[in-house]
Amino acid sequence: MLPCFTCGATLLNAFPDNENQPQDGTEFRTYGHYGSTFWDSFDGEELVLNICDACLERGKQRLAQHKRFRPIKTYKLGMVGKQWVDRPMVHYTGNRDDGSITVEPEELGEAIGSRVEWPDNIQELRTYAEGLE
Repeated sequence: MLPCFTCGATLLNAFPDNENQPQDGTEFRTYGHYGSTFWDSFDGEELVLNICDACLERGKQRLAQHKRFRPIKTYKLGMVGKQWVDRPMVHYTGNRDDGSITVEPEELGEAIGSRVEWPDNIQELRTYAEGLE
């Protein structure tokens, strides 16, 4: 739907049924930001733009990365929760912080640390995961 914000290149949808899932690009969304005189929505409307991978690569010296949570995973199901972390934003390095927590199915939904977020259907996932063992 949207071309690259930087170079104007046409970006095809990776999945035709999705409204804006750019192939070889990334979608960015924001409700705004205090201090902006261009966009700061208070009514739930988002500003959306796409940037192609080539433009991100060319501008990587102007990027930062910020780890917000560690995925909580269990065998055979993958990610089933989040542990929110307080980490500083750093200049882009390209090195991903792949740190995650792996738990046994019977630990799903339990208090395994601070700032843990489980999905609403965690007990259903726990039962399903225990049945896979």
